[in-house]
Amino acid sequence: MPELASRTTPVNEYVRAEHSPLSHLAHDWELHSAVALSPAEERTMVREPAQAVPDTIAKRLGRMRLLLVPYVACTPDGDLVAFTKPAGEAHTSVWSEVDSSTRVVLACRELDAHDTGFELLGCIAELLRPRLTDHELGEFERLLEDELRQGCSGEIDEEALQAKKALAGKSSKRHNKEAFEKYRDLSLVETVTEYMHGLWHDVQIRVGPEHLPLPQLRLRMDLLARLFPPNEGYQVFDNEIEGSGSE
Repeated sequence: MPELASRTTPVNEYVRAEHSPLSHLAHDWELHSAVALSPAEERTMVREPAQAVPDTIAKRLGRMRLLLVPYVACTPDGDLVAFTKPAGEAHTSVWSEVDSSTRVVLACRELDAHDTGFELLGCIAELLRPRLTDHELGEFERLLEDELRQGCSGEIDEEALQAKKALAGKSSKRHNKEAFEKYRDLSLVETVTEYMHGLWHDVQIRVGPEHLPLPQLRLRMDLLARLFPPNEGYQVFDNEIEGSGSE
């Protein structure tokens, strides 16, 4: 056990190693944990968020194996799975394509169970982005263009908000294509993450000038629900705000 506690393994080796026992999640995804988890922790970290992922998104991603580890250290020579807290920088997640499947490594020692589950949804959103069709991407772009024309200053999360501010008030992607596409990609990933987050459990809508107003949020969620319908038994908005048009 002391040897295990001090061991580090390059991520590119860890994702290719044989891991057992493997348990199965929704979408025939596989799970292996190098961390002892209670049943409640496992449900919150991976099982429930995986179940909330729409089948249409899961099909785009294909085979997945989720590997829970204590830490992922970031070093000049590459990322390492670490069993003790690294002294330097660390990642909360990394992934790699191996044998026609995606291996997602989630570092869960520094996050609570819900935050690990949210991190998983963020990984899924990142993996979905390059798998979108030009038509799907274009539909999301048109929503963003409309928001910019309307002077909507808020966003889903901080990173997309900063990218939106960097557009410096330009109302069209034609004015600054590179800046717009950076903003679009960040906004898309954050929006897809929040869409799946809302399918997983009730989420309180944040209000204020830095946050996306409810009418624009509804348009984004409605678009995603049309492109990637919720699985049976899941819904985007709860009954209390269905039909509501204001915050």
